[in-house]
Order: sequence, then C-alpha cells, then structure tokens
Amino acid sequence: MKNEFLRHTLATIDYRFQKSVKYRNADFGSFTLGKESRTPKEIINHMYFVLCSTTIYIIEERVQKKLPDKLDLELEIERFNSELKNLDKILSENVLDMKYSKRLFQGPLSDILTHIGQIAMLSRLNNNPIEWEDFSSSPIQTENRNN
Repeated sequence: MKNEFLRHTLATIDYRFQKSVKYRNADFGSFTLGKESRTPKEIINHMYFVLCSTTIYIIEERVQKKLPDKLDLELEIERFNSELKNLDKILSENVLDMKYSKRLFQGPLSDILTHIGQIAMLSRLNNNPIEWEDFSSSPIQTENRNN
C-alpha cells in the first residue's frame, strides 16, 4: 500500500473525529468558552483548511492562502469528511518519500489531531463526554475507506 503510515494516520483522524462529534447537540457548533476561543465549527473549519492546504501542496506544490468560507456545524463536518477522503485518495495514488511524509505527519496531521482533542474537550464541557475506549485497539481500517 502506498503511504501506508500516512493513510493509517488519516484513518485514525477519521475515527477520532467521528467520535468527537458523534453526540453533538444542536448548539454545539457555537459552544464557546469565551476569551476569544474557537467554537467547534471554527475549529473544524480550520481543520478543513489544513487538510485542503495539504492536498493542494501535494498535488501542486503550492501553499494555499485563501481561507475557506465558514459554514454551519453540519456542513463543516461534511466538508471535512469529504476532504479527508480526498486526501486519502491522493495518498493512495502517489508515493511520497519518508522526509516528505515526516513533514506531513509532524505538521498538518498532528495539528489536526490536536484540534480533535480540543473538540473532544469542548464536547465534555458541553455535557457530552466521549465514551472511554482503548484507542490503540480501535477498529481502524486504512484501506477501502473511499467507498
């Protein structure tokens, strides 16, 4: 499998992201802690931008500077999920060397994992904690996610 580690990382991001937004209530997208902290929908918008920028960089080797439109929570989730699948497809079709792969892992992919942790924390603070799980044993599937 091409880019197996990066694709597994994307599958991990997908799994953890779905858990972090699974039990959302109607006002979760706008939930805020104040003090200029991002809301869940703003965090997901940023995560989408990071994914989209990564895809563009891999394909065109240029840096994306245009920020995406802000959407409501459901559309932000849908758009993020779609771009996650798109990036997985790109990784399945192109071979990246290890140096390039390490940069993607330590930069954009780790950034997204950090933000998923923020969403999980906000979910807990919004009275919807994520169920406990041993994530090292989670049923994460790397291949055939684009179907």
